[in-house]
Amino acid sequence: MNNSIEIVIVLYQCSLDESVSFLSLTKQLENKSVDYELIIYNNDINQKIEDSRFIIVNSEENKKLEGAYNFALDRAIKNIKNWILLLDQDTVIPENYFHEVEKLLSGNYSPDLVAIVPKLVSERNIISPVHVSNLMRFEREFNFNGYTNKRLNALNSLSLLNVEFIKSIGGFSKDFPFDLHDHWCYNQIHKHKKLVYVLDLTTEHESSFINFEENVSIARYKEFLNTENRFISQEIGLPVYFFYKMKILLRSIKQYINYKNKKYAMITLKSFFNCNKYLL
Repeated sequence: MNNSIEIVIVLYQCSLDESVSFLSLTKQLENKSVDYELIIYNNDINQKIEDSRFIIVNSEENKKLEGAYNFALDRAIKNIKNWILLLDQDTVIPENYFHEVEKLLSGNYSPDLVAIVPKLVSERNIISPVHVSNLMRFEREFNFNGYTNKRLNALNSLSLLNVEFIKSIGGFSKDFPFDLHDHWCYNQIHKHKKLVYVLDLTTEHESSFINFEENVSIARYKEFLNTENRFISQEIGLPVYFFYKMKILLRSIKQYINYKNKKYAMITLKSFFNCNKYLL
């Protein structure tokens, strides 16, 4: 592969043997001539990881995604890596992933290309990348391969990002260290009029937001809503923010109808009435 890659897997309460991403990645790299460095960034202060084959970071505190990504970015710049591959702990790397990436990067790819992503699927639904509407930020499946300059969002995991571009925008966001970090990143790509390439590959990704009531606690949802409100008002802008408030209202109605635990709907409705504070 003509372009070198800094790879970072972020773990939390997960050992290497339990990480689907780690197991599938190392299997894929066995017979591939990929110029890479692999960083295992462990955000669990109660569990140490050791493996002399890779760069291991056992963080003394949970620095979330931003801390891990910026650590990897610094390594990529120092080691003159062209691309940085972000991985959660639970994404299956598709079998032909590196072959398809190599095929793209070994050709005359566009100088405006700054992100390469496959399609991620959870329970037969494409959850990444997705189209994002300009006003109410509704998302819908993005069933397209190749270059695109459309407004979209892709999950952090298996996003292959151009190091020079991320460096040019000041690194990964400290304002959105966990929730909405992917939205921030792809909003930056759209804002700077850069291109994303969607690979003709599909793989499984476990998303906690699919089985919402089972996987997302009330406290966790409050934290997400707070960040979502702040992201729309600060990063997208006030005109869109007013439309977003209507989306929040519709979400609360849908949650009240579909969820057994009505607290989610009440919290969403409360967010609708309280979100004016983000305009200050």
